[in-house]
Amino acid sequence: MTDSIRAVLHEFGGAWLFMGNIIRTWRRTHGYRRAIIQQVAEVSTRTMSTVIFAGGFVGAILVLQFEAMLRRFDAKILLGGLNTSATIREVGPLIISFLLAGKVGAYTTAELASMRVTEQIDAIESLGTDPVQYLIIPRFFGIVLSSVILLAIGLSVSVAGAALVAELMSGMNLQQYISSIPRFAGAWTLFEGLVRSVLFSTIVAAISTYKGYTASGGARGVGRAVTESAIYINVYIVLANYVSSSLLEWIHDFLYWGRGLLGGSLS
Repeated sequence: MTDSIRAVLHEFGGAWLFMGNIIRTWRRTHGYRRAIIQQVAEVSTRTMSTVIFAGGFVGAILVLQFEAMLRRFDAKILLGGLNTSATIREVGPLIISFLLAGKVGAYTTAELASMRVTEQIDAIESLGTDPVQYLIIPRFFGIVLSSVILLAIGLSVSVAGAALVAELMSGMNLQQYISSIPRFAGAWTLFEGLVRSVLFSTIVAAISTYKGYTASGGARGVGRAVTESAIYINVYIVLANYVSSSLLEWIHDFLYWGRGLLGGSLS
């Protein structure tokens, strides 16, 4: 147990230092726009269908579960607001990030690990080019940007799919479903979803590039890097979800008690 915790903390520290190196390299050099846009297009194209498919079912499953519980208390009128709030704030970003970790993270790790064990990265270094600048930065920012875009699309599909299922399978009028959304999902809800999307996508980008770049041990090392990447990404996303939930809730309560100064309430 102690060794497992030590390994998790060791990998976290290594990924954090690696991300710091990425940021420093990015700040002192320029000319990444075309490479980043190319990575965003590749990642988005490769993952779009999976995110849309999963997003629709996430919303459908949630609305059926909420409907079953609210029906017992004759509170189905709250279905739209509760489901939309839970989808945007918590469940949607978490589940879709797991999917991105399995597809985008694994692919990126395998690609970079293969380049490392076949000495392609060493060849780039021998030519006087910084591999972090040439290989890592476009992939890192490409994954972050594309993941945020994909999460936004996935959440939109989840909300729309939930509304459709509520009308078709729960016998709820679409207008009734939509009417309760403003009570539970407002600007703060969207802000929480955005924060989690950026946080989770940064974890996917940092861990996948770090594990791929530091891989060793031939073909077996590639497989090991992909496996460890998937494990650590999921572990860190769960931990980040807990920390961000606690922190955002504290910030929300702080702003809520000061809503008189802000001139309104928060959702």
